[in-house]
Amino acid sequence: MEDYTYENGRRYHAFRAGEYPLPNDEMEQDRMDLLHHIWRLMLGGGLLISDIHEPQRILDVGTGTGIWAIDIADEYPEAQVIATDLSPIQPAWVPPNCQFYVDDAESDWDFEPLDLIHGRSLGGSISDWPRFY
Repeated sequence: MEDYTYENGRRYHAFRAGEYPLPNDEMEQDRMDLLHHIWRLMLGGGLLISDIHEPQRILDVGTGTGIWAIDIADEYPEAQVIATDLSPIQPAWVPPNCQFYVDDAESDWDFEPLDLIHGRSLGGSISDWPRFY
């Protein structure tokens, strides 16, 4: 899964190669983390707009660097946070209630019931939106 492809000086994921058009190198990770901070500014410092209280199982689809999953795991320490992405680029040191998996969001899901499913900036990642929803 870390047998990356390199093109034009950029690094791309290996799992399901070609399914996601953007690189996964450090420059792209910096862009994703900056976008996370912009989203937080737009949400008044929050992580989501929802009236959910005390979620127990949270899924972050297309987690990228994992920054949202890590932040939501810190905010809800009693919740189990599962985060998936095609690239294993997430940090090793994460809250104990946060787990990362290499998975394709368009594959069949076999997760136990979830209280919250989060996905953002997935344009270009999902080819069949009706099936995804």
